[in-house]
Amino acid sequence: MAPPRANPVAVRGRTLEIDGRRIFLREAAPVKPTARSLVLLHGWIGTSSWMYRHVLTELGRRFRTVVPDLPGFGRSQTLSGRASVEAYTRFVEHLVDALGIDRFHLVGASVGGTIALSFAHRFPERVEKLVLQGPVYRGSDLPQRFHMLYRIVDLPGVVELVPKAPIKWWFLIRRLDFGRDTRHLLPEDRRLLTRDILGVPNHTLVNVGRELLRIDLSDTAGNVCVPTLILDGADARLVPASASRHLHRLIPDSRCHIVPDCGHNLVLERPQVFLDLALPFLEEGKRALRKKK
Repeated sequence: MAPPRANPVAVRGRTLEIDGRRIFLREAAPVKPTARSLVLLHGWIGTSSWMYRHVLTELGRRFRTVVPDLPGFGRSQTLSGRASVEAYTRFVEHLVDALGIDRFHLVGASVGGTIALSFAHRFPERVEKLVLQGPVYRGSDLPQRFHMLYRIVDLPGVVELVPKAPIKWWFLIRRLDFGRDTRHLLPEDRRLLTRDILGVPNHTLVNVGRELLRIDLSDTAGNVCVPTLILDGADARLVPASASRHLHRLIPDSRCHIVPDCGHNLVLERPQVFLDLALPFLEEGKRALRKKK
């Protein structure tokens, strides 16, 4: 018997206006409309919506999948005010409102996971299921060199004095060992990552980084009441996998998978593994509903 034909999927990029700012997003959805929606949030250092390029089409076969360039990243304008986790949480709310999406699955990688955790805590009635990949939820989990170097970069006037490209290359790639967290990436993914590091405004990086040094969402995590899956790579360096294991203990009834031979960028390094772990979790309720019928 011939294998079942895969659902045809339409993928497109488009621009819309959110809070008076131009926002770019990628969207993938089955050609036959579906009521199920999925929002993907990318990380902070060197990524934008392209981060999900290896999994977007497959996710789009099952869900209306939306991947924005967060404000200040990729092709989106910066926020009108100071960049912060709270501001990005409000942005996600306004984005899904503008798209007419009420309830949806939410996936966040790295600092995208920070924003997703914040959103799920604040708007649990809107999140069906939550997937967090290597989220940054405690500043104490970041390497000490991150704290020391960031304090230097954050001194008054330093960001304006140092040219944009050199500060990012030296600070993010050389000093933070970020290169070791990207050593398994495809050459094209590394090129895109470098492009985005050099393109994001310095003040966006500094404002978010300043908050990450002090952040502790442990209490927030303990109050999350939506089904949650936590994923991470065993070899992650910027944020160790032990942080994800601890988050698993904090979020009630959550699940956790630590993938061997993988760093901080699971969705880029091992996209098929990401799909193999995330899709059954996201579709679990749907299968149970079919059996009940």
